[in-house]
Amino acid sequence: MSIKGLSKAASALALVGVVAPFLVQSVSADEEQPTSALKDVAGVSDYSGSQIINSAAVSDANGSGVITGKSYAGIGFKSGDLILYQVPNFDFSMDNKIAANTYKMIDVSTNSEESNRMAVIVDNRYTSTDGSAKAGDGKSYNWTLTAEAGNFTPENSETETVKDLTTGDVQVLINDRGTNGTGSDKLTYNVPESQNVKDQPDKIYKPGTNSIDPSTVGLDLATSATDILNNAGMIAQSKSSKTPGPTAINFKDNASAEFVVLPGSTTAGIAKIVPNTKYVSTITWTLSASPLH
Repeated sequence: MSIKGLSKAASALALVGVVAPFLVQSVSADEEQPTSALKDVAGVSDYSGSQIINSAAVSDANGSGVITGKSYAGIGFKSGDLILYQVPNFDFSMDNKIAANTYKMIDVSTNSEESNRMAVIVDNRYTSTDGSAKAGDGKSYNWTLTAEAGNFTPENSETETVKDLTTGDVQVLINDRGTNGTGSDKLTYNVPESQNVKDQPDKIYKPGTNSIDPSTVGLDLATSATDILNNAGMIAQSKSSKTPGPTAINFKDNASAEFVVLPGSTTAGIAKIVPNTKYVSTITWTLSASPLH
């Protein structure tokens, strides 16, 4: 799987930009000389070179000749990296009428080969499927993904007096499950499919099966109506990562992230919104783990 150029996950699209600071570094910059996997293996004469055979072919009854020789191949592994691979953009459209209301995202692209709306974490740390392998201090491997949206800043207003939309004016809600949080989850968990091919440019992951209960893999998703405006809200948390590989948090549902305009007052909320203005926020996604290794 190609994981080069992970900064591509930092992107800006339509109404909401996304920035992902890779606090958990994904690719090791190890400059040390590699350790041999064949050193001290019985029968290996030169682990970085060749085996000397120096035997002549012997003719058989049919006049054919054959000689065989053996060499060796070896490889070993260290525990892998924890990678924040891709993060979603939230586009709430330019076609909304001003109201103290809740606005959903536009439809996700139908072409999953080129576009989707998912956060993808790749955890290649070794934990073993039975959970018996632990980090150095004996704790289970874990990770937490948070997101925080900054103020919505006007970009193309026809009026010079347009102000930022901030806390108290609007909200950005994740996984709003409706009244009293009794509705169905809008966020879904899946094991995504990689589209990365050797020596090819990095690509997004394709969505996998969405019918997986996250609790079966020790995963918690954002609770009902988590407001991430100027607040680092928990999006997903793995309490005991047991299977190396990718995890996807799918924002395909238009209501998995919502923009809410608050009633406010004469100087806040709906009163601050100016028509024909594009407001843009940058979302900071943070992946953290303790312990990392």
